[in-house]
Amino acid sequence: MIKLSLFKALNNFDLDINLELESFNVLGVYGPSGSGKSTLLRCISGLESAKNVYVNNQPVHELPSDKRGITLQLQSCPLFPHLDVAGNLAFTQKHCGNKQTSLTLEYVVKTLELQDLLNRDVQSLSGGERQRVVFARTLLAGQKFIMLDEPFSALDWSLRFKTLTKLSEFAVKFNIKFIIVSHSLKELLFCCDTLIQLDKGKVINQGASAHVAKAIYANDRQTPLSLINYDVVKFDEDYGLYQLQLQQSEQPLFVLPALVDSSNKLIIESEQMSFSALKPEQTTHSNVLKSVLTQAELINNKWQLTLNVDGQTLYCLASRRVWDKNDFKVGDVLYTTISNLE
Repeated sequence: MIKLSLFKALNNFDLDINLELESFNVLGVYGPSGSGKSTLLRCISGLESAKNVYVNNQPVHELPSDKRGITLQLQSCPLFPHLDVAGNLAFTQKHCGNKQTSLTLEYVVKTLELQDLLNRDVQSLSGGERQRVVFARTLLAGQKFIMLDEPFSALDWSLRFKTLTKLSEFAVKFNIKFIIVSHSLKELLFCCDTLIQLDKGKVINQGASAHVAKAIYANDRQTPLSLINYDVVKFDEDYGLYQLQLQQSEQPLFVLPALVDSSNKLIIESEQMSFSALKPEQTTHSNVLKSVLTQAELINNKWQLTLNVDGQTLYCLASRRVWDKNDFKVGDVLYTTISNLE
């Protein structure tokens, strides 16, 4: 799918990457600001000079720009100021040639829920609204290889997760390959099946998202995040909460509507979790999951615990004092309390 070998001298370091990825739906490029993420996208697209870049076995730099089948959405993508939102989208739909997808303006607008924005002057859009419109325009260019540079940074997390869910649906339904650049691992872990991690112009980790994330956590690069898959059971109108359950053990979770979408995923931060060897009784927390301790590592003066819940991995943190005061061992059953879900 992607094969590249490139070297480019930058101001503070050299972008020096050899990369070959055969298969992915949504690829995330993670790293701190200034690590070479945006330049990598520009090299793949052909905006920056680079040799030995192949997409779908085609040498990108030997092809005219309209024959590459690639759309690059930069961080700053201006809209036409003299057209309203509908006009901007219609212009792209009409004038972009060599389309590879059957996406229509009506379908994109409905899927991304942009109906209320169509008659708006683009100057009146908020940052988040503008990003959603620009993404819709990118889709309507009709290419099957789309690269996005920090595309949803202005959206709140609820709307960001909803938009990322739709992006994943576009990838599967229309066979579009996405590459997303972000400095937010939370965003990438939610939607990407594959991750590469850049640091000072070099790929230091690549592979399945969960494996790369684990390597990042082990090197204290990021506060651990956990991804939980669930089934929706019902909506409790009296309390305004969804009752969810884990897919194998059927353990319940009670969650606010803003945290539930069609992806059936929850991202949990380690700070939201605590654990105990005893099942909490008469507690104010209703979201308690039975788990098994599978690993414990001392990282940067804190214990990082890996827990198995329903075949899924949760990451908790404990201070050295808490760890030393308890006699936890790998294989122990622990009860994990998750806060801030309801």
